[in-house]
Amino acid sequence: MNKNKCALASLLCVSLIAGLVLTASAGSRNVADTLEQTATVSALANRFAFNAAAMAGERLVVAGMRGTILYSDDQGQQWRQASVPVSVSLTGICFADAANGWAVGHRGVILATRDGGAHWTRQLDGVQVAQSILHVRQDPERIDEARRLVAEGADKPFLTVQCMGDGRVLALGAYGLAFSTKNAGQSWQPALALLDGSDSLHLNAVQVLGGRVYVAGEQGALLRVNNDLQGFTRFASPYEGSFFGLLATRNNSLLAVGLRGHVLRSVDQGSSWQPVNLASTKSLTAATELRDGSLLLADESGQGWLSRDDGRSFRAVLPEERFPLIALLALSDGGSLAVGTHGITRFLPSALR
Repeated sequence: MNKNKCALASLLCVSLIAGLVLTASAGSRNVADTLEQTATVSALANRFAFNAAAMAGERLVVAGMRGTILYSDDQGQQWRQASVPVSVSLTGICFADAANGWAVGHRGVILATRDGGAHWTRQLDGVQVAQSILHVRQDPERIDEARRLVAEGADKPFLTVQCMGDGRVLALGAYGLAFSTKNAGQSWQPALALLDGSDSLHLNAVQVLGGRVYVAGEQGALLRVNNDLQGFTRFASPYEGSFFGLLATRNNSLLAVGLRGHVLRSVDQGSSWQPVNLASTKSLTAATELRDGSLLLADESGQGWLSRDDGRSFRAVLPEERFPLIALLALSDGGSLAVGTHGITRFLPSALR
């Protein structure tokens, strides 16, 4: 892995590199393959590192290191551990409805659930990913690249996943990985417009707005494709550092957040982006829209940033327990769940007034 490209200051990239090192170490020691080893059940699982959170109807679901997925039916007061067939780190999760969801992670893993996150099955892994890319390549240069992917094995991670409705799901990851399904995961195919247009950059975040799909990634990458994953556009970005979060608001604005406290805002479907001043140089890792329409960001120090004017300005807020945060999830009480390196915390509604 090119560690310079990965922007080591970011928690997300530190997690990415750590997962790949663990994978390599496991192979050298001939221990159980993380694609075949189930996630270990632990009474302390709620203190593990988590990278993603989503709603399955009214159920809260979080996913993180070593294949750990937890779910709660009482708004996070108690957590139960899901049955997961792999022990790779999981980096993204989404639900199409209360029952059907997908999680993605290291080694090209895509998991699916049909019971709201209690039990998961594997639909795709990195070996199948590489073979699928090789199958669709035609020109000699890209065939050689695809053959290298096959030779390298299952070592490329997916980083985010977006449920798009009607059985359609989009998974994005490192080195421009982009795969989609139109049939709820019965089959997965390379999303060629994104795979070819991304220039092998890490794709870290995805959102849907106005029938189009927006993607943010490293080196200032801000991309768009149509809802059918065709019609690729790459936007000019006023910032060349990595973005780790992307948010589409109910007012049809877009926010991209990333390294060193950078926030960009667009009100014209990504055609132009304006910097937003934030009183911090900490890297921003997550963004969500709260129940009342306020916007909440989180950074690598555990600080929250709240906006009540659709992202034009932000003020500092604090969670119940402060530690480096990686993902946010708006809650029905007006607050937000937050997950990161030390487990699960939340921003209470009283802290967001």
